[in-house]
Amino acid sequence: MVTSVTKKNNLVLVSGFAQTPKGIPSNHSHKYLGVILLIDSTTNVIVEVDFSVIFSDLAKRILKSEIEGYCIDDSFAGFSDGVKRNISLPSLGAILQATRAAIDRYSEHIKSKDFK
Repeated sequence: MVTSVTKKNNLVLVSGFAQTPKGIPSNHSHKYLGVILLIDSTTNVIVEVDFSVIFSDLAKRILKSEIEGYCIDDSFAGFSDGVKRNISLPSLGAILQATRAAIDRYSEHIKSKDFK
């Protein structure tokens, strides 16, 4: 799992990755799925999300509507359950895992001396 961080003003850009599930078409061309989050460090709210794997416009729009606006101070389990209630995709587990990895990286970063 590789992650990266960039900061501008109060916005922090982080990414997290997870393996794509076997048996889905994109697994042959993309072994990993990336979730890129832009988080406002004053509120800890995800203000924008993007994905390294190409989803349909509809899937991307719905995923973005579920993820954007989530405050990472809130329970990830509750967030994840809400997403699972509204979305059923073969790659959803990997999307949530990559999202969790990006959030973990963000949490580590804002505690680091590099953030100060």
